[in-house]
Amino acid sequence: MSATMARTLAREVVTAVRVRDAYAHEVLSAALEESKLSERDRGFATMLAYGTISCRGTLDEAVVRYLSPGRELEPMVGDALAVSAYELLFSGKAAHAAVSEGVELVKAIRPAAAGLANAVLRKLAADAPTFPWGDPLTDIEALARLHGHPTWLAQLLVDEFGHEAAAAFMEADNEPAPLYLAHASLERSFEEVLDSLNRDGADPVETAIDGCIEARVPSRAIASKALKRKDVLVCDAAAQFAVSCVPSGPGAWIVEIGAGRGTKSVLLAAMARRRGGPAFRVTAVDPHAFKLKELRDTASVLGLPEISTCVADATTDAPGLPADGSADAVLIDAPCTGLGTLRRHPDRRWKAKPEEIETLALLGSALLQRAARLVKPGGFMVYSTCTVTRAENRGVLEEFLASEAGEGFAYDTVTANVPAGWERWLGEDGMFQSLPTQGGPDGHFVARLIRKG
Repeated sequence: MSATMARTLAREVVTAVRVRDAYAHEVLSAALEESKLSERDRGFATMLAYGTISCRGTLDEAVVRYLSPGRELEPMVGDALAVSAYELLFSGKAAHAAVSEGVELVKAIRPAAAGLANAVLRKLAADAPTFPWGDPLTDIEALARLHGHPTWLAQLLVDEFGHEAAAAFMEADNEPAPLYLAHASLERSFEEVLDSLNRDGADPVETAIDGCIEARVPSRAIASKALKRKDVLVCDAAAQFAVSCVPSGPGAWIVEIGAGRGTKSVLLAAMARRRGGPAFRVTAVDPHAFKLKELRDTASVLGLPEISTCVADATTDAPGLPADGSADAVLIDAPCTGLGTLRRHPDRRWKAKPEEIETLALLGSALLQRAARLVKPGGFMVYSTCTVTRAENRGVLEEFLASEAGEGFAYDTVTANVPAGWERWLGEDGMFQSLPTQGGPDGHFVARLIRKG
């Protein structure tokens, strides 16, 4: 007997992500492309691979409970046991299948370890009904265990948002993320793009955000003509909301700092072009030349010559940055811990460290201080992240406004930009903070400042 192909593929993906420090979605996509699995088995393999990678720390802790003190596992054996532990603790599948198939997974790697695997998995299966081995209402470690998150992160979420919201946050982290698309085409109208996606089986639905589409059959959307033609770009709904908060009147000059591959820059330019009016300029700034090359390629395909790029560290006075006082608006995509997008990056959950929060908050502050010089009187700064910590978000804004550079700025509420149904994420201070929700957007922060004068 041998382990099923779906479980074997999942274990191979888990190993590859660990060994190569690779992105889980890239490794899994390549593995599925080469496999001959049925649609059902592809789904099962995906659940096991993503689930194991997402919950890896919890799974390793569970396996260690049944090892002799000081016993170390061969890494690939540990990968196989983690896959089986996920199946036992999180999948809701029959325990006997997880145990027997788990033993076969280990046997295929190290036959001599089959007995160990059998003993560990049988004990884990017996104890699984009492998982998370504590009361998640009173025990933070049990709460973290229940949702497969690091204890420090569970504690941070409880401290920031309360127990109920923290639990909902972590539950959403363990569900498939919705696929949102942003209308980018100048040649095809929003309705034409919807029709194209529908014909390709993506089951698209319009959302509350202007130009934002949810594809309810993500696999069909990824393979669709609309995406290949760049009629649409993949972009979370909350990230598209951030774009909508950037004032962009006729003839405006917008600077995006931390542009990356420039999805927001493209959307800003495309929306302005569809509205018509005088020339509109977007300058995308990022320290990584290869990312800006991708942006230029996308802009070329879409026919958006008004987008220019600048390879620079935007915390400095690097050559090529726009002149001080020249921008009508600056959008800052601040580097962050990305805690609002963990469900899209399962490999990130256990790599993130609490000490990164302070480091990245300092970087965000430096970008905000430098960006402030670019804004003309009466212009705007929009500060956006895909994280949820106060230190990286409101803390950065509060520190800036209390500084000498921030004296000339004031909060400008984004209330008018918030669509129906999203009001719960708008703070009394006019700043926006969404949290990951099942069937909803990721966790994003958006705040807008106006320069007095």
